[in-house]
Amino acid sequence: MQPRYHDTTIPVTAEDILEVVRKAVKHIGKEAATHRFTLDEKNHLADIEYTYKRQGIKTSENEITRIAINYFVEDYRKNGEQSLLAKILKRINS
Repeated sequence: MQPRYHDTTIPVTAEDILEVVRKAVKHIGKEAATHRFTLDEKNHLADIEYTYKRQGIKTSENEITRIAINYFVEDYRKNGEQSLLAKILKRINS
């Protein structure tokens, strides 16, 4: 017996998402935005920036934030309700 539904979706790999995020962050953002972070969040971002600086990798709070945003957006676009964003939002709202 042949399966009724054939697999028509293309598997999403982490590499696919990483490449989309890399390309998005390479473009310089020009739209201003204000976000409210906790002191702990700001300190964690500063720690990450400092860690990479010591390794000779230049980054910034802005770049790290854009990477995170683009990752969540692309993961949601590809995986919908199975994305990390959707799962976290469900927990926040339950």
